[in-house]
Order: sequence, then C-alpha cells, then structure tokens
Amino acid sequence: MVEVRKAPGDIATVEEFLAHALTLENEAADGYQEIGDSMAVHNNPEVAELFYKFCKYGRMHASEVQSLATGLTLPHIAPWDFAWEDGESPETPGADSVHYMMTPSQALLLALRAEQQAHDFYATVAKTTKVPRIKELASEFASEEAEHVRLLEEWIVRYPSAEKNWDFDPDPPSMPE
Repeated sequence: MVEVRKAPGDIATVEEFLAHALTLENEAADGYQEIGDSMAVHNNPEVAELFYKFCKYGRMHASEVQSLATGLTLPHIAPWDFAWEDGESPETPGADSVHYMMTPSQALLLALRAEQQAHDFYATVAKTTKVPRIKELASEFASEEAEHVRLLEEWIVRYPSAEKNWDFDPDPPSMPE
C-alpha cells in the first residue's frame, strides 16, 4: 500500500493551519531546547546559549500563534496526518547535524536550514491554498520566516567557519558498558 501524505495546500481551515503553525513552532523550540541541553552537558556553553536563544524565539512565536487562535478550537492532528513534506515538522532542527563539539557557525547553519524550511512550508501553503484567510496568515508567517533567514545570514558572517578537524577530541566521552 502506498502512503498518501497530505500536502500543505490541503490544509482546509484556519484552525487546521494554526494547529500546524503551533506544532511547527513548539517542535522547533523543543528541538532547540534539547540540543541546547546536550551542548551544556558536553561543556559547549557558547553553542548551548545559541540553541537556548533559538528556543526562546520559538516559544515566542508559538505564543503569537496561540494568541491568533484565541476563541478558536484547534483540531488535534495525529503526527502522521500533518502536511509536512517528509513527515517531520519543517522547522525542527536536524539532530543528524548535531555534534557535541559543533561550532557556533555550525549551529547557525543548522538553524538557518530550519528557518528556510519553515519559510518554504508557509510559502507553499500561501501559494496553494484557496482559503483567503489561510493565504493571508501563511504569507505573513512566510515573511516572518524570511526575516529570520536574513537575520541568521547576518549572524553567520560574524562567526568563522569550522576549522579542519574541528571535531577532534583526544578524550571523547564514553559510555561504561
């Protein structure tokens, strides 16, 4: 049996759109919090602080979405029924790109990719929906994500790229057997 995934343009109501947006922002914030905690445990405080900052912004954006949903009843959407292209929330930071010794530049690049994916999701919804209010909200959210992309691109130039062998650790962490 072939799985048919819902497309962003299939979002039919404002409530469903806001449920997607709220989940997107909360999952991004949760992911950043988790990575920040991991960086702190691995004594990488500068990168931990960046991820905590990203988490804070995600929580602020989730709060903004929640405010927009005041008075509405958002539907419960099963994880497999979201209109994410690859089954994962677009703004969730990719854990496969995380390393306990990652540099600020690498952290910013990870966040940049997540913000770009969020922008693309909202832009696709705005482009494909037939519902005027969803188009309006998705366009606003896409513009906001585009601004985040621009800001991250500015931040990235402040940090040097990772040097060769940046992940060399003469005493790497180990798990007792």
